[in-house]
Amino acid sequence: MPTAQQTPQQTQQQQQQQLTNEDNNGVNELKLEDDNMPNLSTLSLDELKQLDRDPEFFDDFIEEMSVVQHLNEELDSMMNQVENISRENESKGSHLVELKRRLSDDYTALKTLGEKCDQLNKKYLKKSEEYAPQHIRELLQIAASNADADCDRHVEHFLNGKIDVQTFLNTYQSSKKISAERKAREERLGTQLSALERAGI
Repeated sequence: MPTAQQTPQQTQQQQQQQLTNEDNNGVNELKLEDDNMPNLSTLSLDELKQLDRDPEFFDDFIEEMSVVQHLNEELDSMMNQVENISRENESKGSHLVELKRRLSDDYTALKTLGEKCDQLNKKYLKKSEEYAPQHIRELLQIAASNADADCDRHVEHFLNGKIDVQTFLNTYQSSKKISAERKAREERLGTQLSALERAGI
C-alpha cells in the first residue's frame, strides 16, 4: 500500500522491480535444476524421437548425465572400499585361523608336558619314600628279621636230619652274619635319626 510520501508512479516502479526480482529468482532456480538435468535443447528432433523409442539410446543418454556419472563414481568408490574391507577381513581371518592352530599346538604340548611332569613327580615321591631314612630303617629291620627266620629254619632242618652238619654250619653262619650286619646298620641309622631329631632337623 503506497505511503503518503510515495507517488503512484513510484509505487508502480517498486512493483515492477519486485516482479523482476521474482523472475530472476525463478531463472536462478531453473539454472540450478538445468545443471543437474541433460540439455535436451541441444538434441535434434530425430534424437528426441529416438530417446522416446529406443531404450538403449535412452539409457546411454542417461548414463552420460553428470549426476548419474557422479553417482556411478561414488558407487564405484564404495564398492572398492567394501572390497578392501573384505580383503582385510579375509586376511585377518587367515591370521586368526593360524593363531588358533598355534594355540591348539601349544595346548597339546603343554598337556603332554604336564602329564610327563605328573609321572616324574610320582616317581620322585616313590623314590623319596624308598630312600627315606625311616623307610630304610624299617627295611633293615625286616631284612634282619628274615635272616633270623632263616637261621631258625636251618636249625630246624638240622634237628630233623634234613641237612648234614657241614651244610648246617655253612648256611647258619651265612644267615647269622647277614642278620648281624643288618641289625648293626639299622642300629647305626636309628642312632643317627635320633640325633637329627634331637637337633630339630
